[in-house]
Amino acid sequence: MVTNLYDYLRDVCQDSLATNIQERVVNAQTILYQPPQRVTPIFEVVRGVVKVGSHSSKGEEVTHYILKPGDFFGNLQYLNVGFAEFAKTLTAVQLRAYNPSFFRTVTTQYPEVSEWFAKKLVGRWYQAEKQLFTVTGLNAQEKVARTLIQYEGIIEDAGGRKLLLRELLTLQDIADLTGMTRQTVSKVVKRIHAIS
Repeated sequence: MVTNLYDYLRDVCQDSLATNIQERVVNAQTILYQPPQRVTPIFEVVRGVVKVGSHSSKGEEVTHYILKPGDFFGNLQYLNVGFAEFAKTLTAVQLRAYNPSFFRTVTTQYPEVSEWFAKKLVGRWYQAEKQLFTVTGLNAQEKVARTLIQYEGIIEDAGGRKLLLRELLTLQDIADLTGMTRQTVSKVVKRIHAIS
């Protein structure tokens, strides 16, 4: 059973890792990619936090996901639609950049990796469904409370600093993740803090 892709690959195909996986450390607030770029490595967050989103018709950032260690993202070349996203670091981040053809090979030729990949995909779908339920099925206070709980915990950045994940989110990030305005989120957060 694969629990960590890199560790598994280090055991089964060590000779090809150096040419197909690069470790990178990237400063906070760095754009990793943005439209119209679609062909990128497959990135793995090792340490730190990355924001993935798109731009509104006014050019403003809209947050779709906040990615933590163990999350994978990037390479949109398989989508034949006009979808475009950006990825930006929120903290100093340590990443692994997988060559897309190598990633495709290992996810199709190693059954254990295929199973791991299927679990990762289903997990991402589940997170998207939870987020959709939050946006459509809850009142404003429940939306904010559920989102804040989802982003509880301490994250270590690439420099070894321990950060509260929740404190990395702006009111606009929370608004984007809950389908509300920043002003509504601000009022709800003040109400939640007044209660606690």
